[in-house]
Amino acid sequence: MSLNEFEKRTEAYFTNLKGENEQVADFIDSLAYSFFSGGKRVRPSILYTLSDDLKIKTDEVFSAAFAIELVHTYSLIHDDLPAMDDDEYRRGKLTHHAKFGEASAILAGDALLTLAFEVLSDGYDGVKLKSILKSLSSCAGVSGMVGGQVLDCLTTKRSTMIFNQIHYLKTAKLFEFCFVSAGHLASLKSDKIQSFETLGRNLGLLFQLQDDLFDLDKSDEREEENIISVVSKTQLENLIEDKKAGIKKALENLGSLPKTSSLIDQVFKRVK
Repeated sequence: MSLNEFEKRTEAYFTNLKGENEQVADFIDSLAYSFFSGGKRVRPSILYTLSDDLKIKTDEVFSAAFAIELVHTYSLIHDDLPAMDDDEYRRGKLTHHAKFGEASAILAGDALLTLAFEVLSDGYDGVKLKSILKSLSSCAGVSGMVGGQVLDCLTTKRSTMIFNQIHYLKTAKLFEFCFVSAGHLASLKSDKIQSFETLGRNLGLLFQLQDDLFDLDKSDEREEENIISVVSKTQLENLIEDKKAGIKKALENLGSLPKTSSLIDQVFKRVK
């Protein structure tokens, strides 16, 4: 399934959701506003690419890809709230609370997170459903993204170790889900899934380190929220190169994943 097909299918989902909930149709429109706000669909792309390498049917991947993007969108809506980062714009568009109000933004995050689990429940059953639900719960909750947001919001004195933990929980855990859920869909053995989990974690950490490097030239970014507040630019660049080397080694150990390797190579070459 191409990303264009993913977009069409998710658009149809929101259209149907609106039809089934006419009393809150405007609120459903606000959900779609945030979900279709111009994101690159990095996480669904990873899942679909892995599915090609692992010979998983693309229809079987859709629910996991949709669910992780719903969770990602919810996290951005809440991250932008006045009590969090207090941002009025994201990707050149008004953030959810700036356009629809703070109450709508809180409820939109709640709705998208809940929809993610509904989507998974509709898409899978049995052992696969249990495994994927558990993985998403762990990656999105207090042991994952929410825990990272807590550290991000409440930690005043930061170190490299604190930044690494925030990056791992807030960003890398959702990347982990993409690799782990693909492993479950392919019915891989637990040791192979653990190797996939490690690869996803390191790719997510690389992604965040790159973002921190790119953010150095943004005038509206707060330095205390960037790892550059505790390391030099050269050290940050070295961390990025070390992470790339580790990912390359992990890919070699996992064997033949040509399309996934190609996608990861694109991440290596990311530019602002």
